[in-house]
Amino acid sequence: MQIQPATRISAGGAAAKALHGRLLRTHLLPHAAVHPKLLLLLRHPADASRWNSLLAAFARHGFRSSALLSFAILNSLGLPSDSYSLCSALTVASPDLARQIHARGLTSGCLSSVFVCGALIDCYARSLAVEDASQVFDEMPHRNTVCANSLLGGYVESRRWTEGFRLFRRMRELSLEPDGFTVSAVLQICSEAPAAPLGLQTHAYLLRRSAFTENAVLICSLVEMYARCGLVAKAHSVFDMAAHVTRKDVVLWTSMLNAYGRNGKFAEVVETYEKMLLEGIEPDKIALLAVLSACSHSGNVIKGLNFFNSILRVHGMVPGAEHYGCVIDMLCKAGNLEMAWKFANEMMMMENKSGGGNLNASVWGALLSACRNSGNVEIGKIAAKMALEFDPYNAGIHVEWSNLYASAGLWNEIGEVRELMKVKGLKKDVGHSQVDSFSLRNGYDSV
Repeated sequence: MQIQPATRISAGGAAAKALHGRLLRTHLLPHAAVHPKLLLLLRHPADASRWNSLLAAFARHGFRSSALLSFAILNSLGLPSDSYSLCSALTVASPDLARQIHARGLTSGCLSSVFVCGALIDCYARSLAVEDASQVFDEMPHRNTVCANSLLGGYVESRRWTEGFRLFRRMRELSLEPDGFTVSAVLQICSEAPAAPLGLQTHAYLLRRSAFTENAVLICSLVEMYARCGLVAKAHSVFDMAAHVTRKDVVLWTSMLNAYGRNGKFAEVVETYEKMLLEGIEPDKIALLAVLSACSHSGNVIKGLNFFNSILRVHGMVPGAEHYGCVIDMLCKAGNLEMAWKFANEMMMMENKSGGGNLNASVWGALLSACRNSGNVEIGKIAAKMALEFDPYNAGIHVEWSNLYASAGLWNEIGEVRELMKVKGLKKDVGHSQVDSFSLRNGYDSV
C-alpha cells in the first residue's frame, strides 16, 4: 500500500529516532561523520537525500549493520532508491542482498548506471560469486576499466586463471585500456598458473605501451612472476631496469631477495641484502626473514647470527617468531642444538610476556623439524610437547613428531602419536604433485 505523505513523515520520524537510539546503544555516536547527518535527518525524516547521505557515511566508515539498517528503512518508507544509495549499500551488501538489488535494477532501469553495475560487480567479486559478476559485466550497456578490474580481481581471488586471462585479452576487444591494477593481476595469474610464456608477453606489452620502470608495484609483480616461473635471470634483469627512484623501494629489494631464495640461490640473497644496506635502504622484517632463511639453507651461521642481532640493535625492530624459527633451524642444521634450545626458550619467554600463543607453537615446531633433520629425538620430543601445549590440534606438528620417531626407528612411539591423532580427530594431509599445463591447455595469443 502506498504510504500517504503525512503517514510517511510520521513513520520516517519514528524510524530516524529508532536508529538514533540504536546508535547510542552501540556507542557509534557521537561520530564526526554520522552525528551531524543524523541530527538533520531527525528534523527532516522523510528526506531521501538525507537518508542516502547517512547510509553513505555508515558504509564509508565500516558500520555495516547500521548501513544496511538505513538502507532497509529507506526502502520501507517508500522513499526512492537512486544510484547513490544502491552503490553505498552494495559496498557492505551480502551476495543475497546484491542479488535483490540486481533484480530490482533489471526492472527499474538502475543497471543503466555504470556506477551501480561497477558496485554490483565489485560486491559479487569480493564474495567470489564470479559467475554473477561476469553476468553483470556482460550485460552492461557501457563498460569501463574499473568494472573489468573488479571482475578480474574476482577471478584472481577465486584462482580462475583461464577466465582471468581471457578477460584481459577481451579488454582489448572492448577498447578498455589496462591500468596498473590490470597488469598486476595478470602477472599474478602468470605467477600462480605458472605460465611463463604469458608472463613474457605481458612484459612485452608493458615495454610497448608504458614507461613502467618507475612503477614499483609492476616491477615487483614482474620479479615475482619470473621468480615463480624459475626465470631468475629475467627477474634480475627487470630489477636492474628499475628507475633510480624505484630502486629505493624496500619492497622491490625484498622481491629480488625472495626471487633468489625461492630458486635456491642463497649466496645471491646475502650478496643482494648487503648491497641493499650499502645503498642506505632500511630493511623491513620480510627482507630480514629472507636473508635469515638464506643463511639457514646455506649453513652460513656466523652471518645469520649477525643479521639476527642487527634486527634489534641496528634496525630497532623486535624479531618475530619467524626470525627465531630461521635461526633455530640454522643452528640445528649446524649441529648446535644447545644454542637452538636457548633461542627457543628465549622466544617463549618473550611471547609469554606479550601473551602470544601461536607464535610459540611455530617456534617449537621449527625446533621439532630441525631435530627430525638432525636425528635428536630427546630435544625433538620435548619440542613437540611444547608446541602442542600452544596448538594441540595442529596436525602438522603431530606428523612431524611421528616423522621424528620414524627417522629413529621408534615404531611403538609412532603408534602412540597416531593414536593421539585419532583421538583428536586429526588426519594427515595427502601430498600430491601437480604439473600445471595452463599454457598448453588454454593456448595463448599475443597480448
